[in-house]
Amino acid sequence: MKRIVALLIIVATVIGISAVASAAPKKEVSPRIDLNWTIEETASQNGVSGEVLLRNLELPDNQANRAAKLSSLNVSEEQADLALRKAITLKNEGASKNWQLIVLKFGLWWMLVIGGIVLLTRNLVTPVRRKWLLLLAVLVFGVFLGSDPSPMGTVKDTIALYGIERVFFPPRLVAFAVFTAMVIVGNKMICGWGCQFGTLQDLIGQMSPIKQKLRVPFKWSQRIRIMVFIVFTLAAFLLSLDLIGVIDPFMIYAPAKVTFLAGIFIALLLLLSLVTYRPWCTFACPFGLTGWFFERFALYRVHWDEKKCIACGTCKRICPSQHTIGLLAGEKHPADCYSCGACLKACPVSALKYARKKEQN
Repeated sequence: MKRIVALLIIVATVIGISAVASAAPKKEVSPRIDLNWTIEETASQNGVSGEVLLRNLELPDNQANRAAKLSSLNVSEEQADLALRKAITLKNEGASKNWQLIVLKFGLWWMLVIGGIVLLTRNLVTPVRRKWLLLLAVLVFGVFLGSDPSPMGTVKDTIALYGIERVFFPPRLVAFAVFTAMVIVGNKMICGWGCQFGTLQDLIGQMSPIKQKLRVPFKWSQRIRIMVFIVFTLAAFLLSLDLIGVIDPFMIYAPAKVTFLAGIFIALLLLLSLVTYRPWCTFACPFGLTGWFFERFALYRVHWDEKKCIACGTCKRICPSQHTIGLLAGEKHPADCYSCGACLKACPVSALKYARKKEQN
């Protein structure tokens, strides 16, 4: 009963504080077009630069073109609309970001990754410490610093923005590269220790009174995750629809944006977190999928010493993601490892070690 009360308090605190801290929704802006306007006039009327507009129209940037009317340049209303939408979208994307907060957030994430690696290599991550660290991540990276950026958002928003508007937002690609670097430095540390929604699910699972969690075989959960990724991508490119955006679970840290459907979906995920490990990460997260691919290149990860192992099966039972099942079976592509450290503490003969490959012996 105490655990249930504690969980309710945590969820209520996340929603309550996030509601106060979250920013107002972005305003949609539609292009203003008159084919008798010059490029400069059109750009000015829409609050974008002539250089960007000409580039999107695939026209040379010179004074003559800037002073020319759209009609004289044989630019149709449809072409102008598409070019302006791209320019306005990029402008709005940039204007919606708090760049100082983002820099702070990434700095703290790197500190977390490095600190987590130190703790894991020294086998200092106990179950109690793990819960406190998860709670800290939820509060710092979610409640106080907000839903954006997030590891998932770098993949989801990049695909959705290009599929719908045919635009890439360069800073988001940089963020994806940085998050991927964190995956490679410490095996999926950003997902396991820093992701706002991932750590919230993990914390709920850790505090759940249900000890025997539902474990879907990785071959099935991975197929579901791949299918979600394919359907989401096709919807963005063919239907101009951001399917994940409709039910984005990271909106829990921006309650003002939560729709009825999203609220139901988020509540379902939190309830599922009581009975199964990280349901969103396991079955749907696009960054979870890309991160899983890059795990194989991780510098620091869990290594298994077969000579020390007594085949007791403890690590297989304790691992929440089933990674150790594949690891001990010698699979090339085992289930995701979130660097939680549970197997390290549970192994009675220290046959598992978190280290660089050359250091494992």
